[in-house]
Amino acid sequence: MRPTTPAGQTLLLLILALAMLLPGTWEATGLTGKDEFFLGLRTPLEMIASDHWLLPFLDDTPRIRKPPFLYWTGRASFEIFGVSLLSARLIGVLFGALLIVSTAGIARRLSGKTESGWIAGLILLGCLGIASESRRLMLDIPVAALSGAAFWAFLAWLDGRRFYWLTATTLLLAAGFLTKGPIVAIVFGGGFLALIFSGRLRLGHLLNDWKPLLAHSLLWMLLALPWFFVVRSLYPEATRLVVADELESRQFFSLSPQIVLGLLNIALPWVFVFAVAAWQQATSSALARLTLFWFFATFLPFLLIKSFDRYLIGSLLPLAIFLAIALPQISVRWPFRLGMLLALGLGGGLAAFAFWFSLGGWYWLIFPAIYLAWAWWKPRPLMHTLAAPGIFWLAVLAGVFPALGVNAVPAKVVDIGRTRPVAMFGGPQPALLPILSGQAHRHYGRLDKVDLAAIAAAQTPVFVEDSDIARFKDTLAANAYRANEVGSYQTLASHGSGLRFARLGATFADWQIAFASRSLSPLLTTVTWFEVVPQ
Repeated sequence: MRPTTPAGQTLLLLILALAMLLPGTWEATGLTGKDEFFLGLRTPLEMIASDHWLLPFLDDTPRIRKPPFLYWTGRASFEIFGVSLLSARLIGVLFGALLIVSTAGIARRLSGKTESGWIAGLILLGCLGIASESRRLMLDIPVAALSGAAFWAFLAWLDGRRFYWLTATTLLLAAGFLTKGPIVAIVFGGGFLALIFSGRLRLGHLLNDWKPLLAHSLLWMLLALPWFFVVRSLYPEATRLVVADELESRQFFSLSPQIVLGLLNIALPWVFVFAVAAWQQATSSALARLTLFWFFATFLPFLLIKSFDRYLIGSLLPLAIFLAIALPQISVRWPFRLGMLLALGLGGGLAAFAFWFSLGGWYWLIFPAIYLAWAWWKPRPLMHTLAAPGIFWLAVLAGVFPALGVNAVPAKVVDIGRTRPVAMFGGPQPALLPILSGQAHRHYGRLDKVDLAAIAAAQTPVFVEDSDIARFKDTLAANAYRANEVGSYQTLASHGSGLRFARLGATFADWQIAFASRSLSPLLTTVTWFEVVPQ
């Protein structure tokens, strides 16, 4: 039964989003990546340990490369709910839910139809990018959600010119700017340009409201900018280096065509349906033109910088709204089937991996895979078409993937992390030890004589994965120290992205041996901990 009122629809979509995105977030072997376990989870822990609020710290160094809002919310969640994976990742889930209800709200306001909001929200909930990124404590879902919610509030203000909606827009944009800087302008700015392009908004009309707009612009500056000035005054040289490094790493105006494959990844299985609908119905209505313009305004900037797939999360918002409008007119079946087959290939591949190596969890996918194939191969009632992808990704990410045991940390190692400080060199491994032990722990990309003296004096165990051991021992020898092995364990370990879980340096031959023997040994990363002593 579909809700017929906007408030009822928002509430139901919120409940559905929480029910679909929350399961599995507490699993230590769930999907993660280096930006989460190395930065997102550790920074709030160190903020608590060193009692920092205004400026986040990591490894005794100010964490000023990104604004602090996500780390503030991370610390607040830890203080309220206790330190755990669930309390950390709950933030991502809540922002994911905000993005979904905002998308539905925008669709309702643009189309004037409650049904469009319902369809857009469920399409977004069925995209792989939403299902995966909402389960991690990272920046991309929160900034997209805040920018999308700001545009929703802005549309409400345009419709009624009520002061509080403009205030809500300002607060949301300020929070988004404090989450990931100017990137907050992508979704909101793209939507604003689309309104101008479509003729639904004229700049002359805004001039009549210049006083409240000016007042709220000043409010935005008062809220969003002071933190950056404080950082610049406290750490002028570090700020200059960070800005220069960010500009260099983003490689502005360098063509990045691979981001098209990134869209295929995060919009799966809907991406081919969207492509066909965009080709067939680009000019079918003013609303279709508006949402397509909005999509390209959020997508094309990432063709010109070094980008990751997750940067396109904001593009899913206009994509879902466009599809909500176009879906009833799509009669061809092949884009549904192609998207379905690729989704089944990804999820089924992980399930087959779990089955072959007797890891369990593969059975989670039996019903969702059958349901997705049934709902997408031939025309079915719309509710099944909308529901099947979300249920499928829920099974993959909450059931199948955690069973693989990626980043599993033995209980004895967690106990070490709870009872004493440890150091992580290179890697860093154990990836999830800080959040599991409730301590940030120190990571070293390199070691000097001062570091080694402190580690040796405190008898701090140093954890090193196998690919970094040679460099670690060479560093010790050059500084008149040596390493005594204390213990070790083996695991599948994340390296960069969540799906890169084989050991660094694993070859095709190693994979062949693993599958032939049905043993993971050739793919496992060995993590060893050492005691550092003078020579």
